[in-house]
Amino acid sequence: MKNAGVSFQIPNEYGKYLSDILEPIPVGQYQWSIDNDEIHLLEKNEITNEFLFKDKDRIIQGEKLYNAAKNNTYYLVFATLVAFFKDENIKIVRTYEDFLNSNCQIALAIYDCSYVMFWCKKNQLLSKMYSYALSKGYKGVEYITEDDLLKEKYYIE
Repeated sequence: MKNAGVSFQIPNEYGKYLSDILEPIPVGQYQWSIDNDEIHLLEKNEITNEFLFKDKDRIIQGEKLYNAAKNNTYYLVFATLVAFFKDENIKIVRTYEDFLNSNCQIALAIYDCSYVMFWCKKNQLLSKMYSYALSKGYKGVEYITEDDLLKEKYYIE
């Protein structure tokens, strides 16, 4: 069984968890598509009506993505991000089969404020994310096998 992803849980609280999750990824190598997100900015520990990413930020370079996530405090409800090398065309990725049949290199889905699913085509980066999630003390850190992703028809939206 080939490992194709990692799942884990982050704390359900405000902070900078997206930048934490992105930390082991060489984000600058990629352009990212933010397909779906609800990430509320905080001001004085209060949720605002402003969001981390604006409508114009649906396609964003890795450095800008990381800096926005690192330099703000927010409450992450859900987010779906996919990464393509900078010279690749971005395509919609909804299922693991879409992921396999595209040039998408990374798919990251965060839902219900704490559940994280990370798919990656590079085994070394997959292992790095697994070890990183354990080192951060995240709960429920597990590999997801390719068989499970194909059999269970996981969706990221």
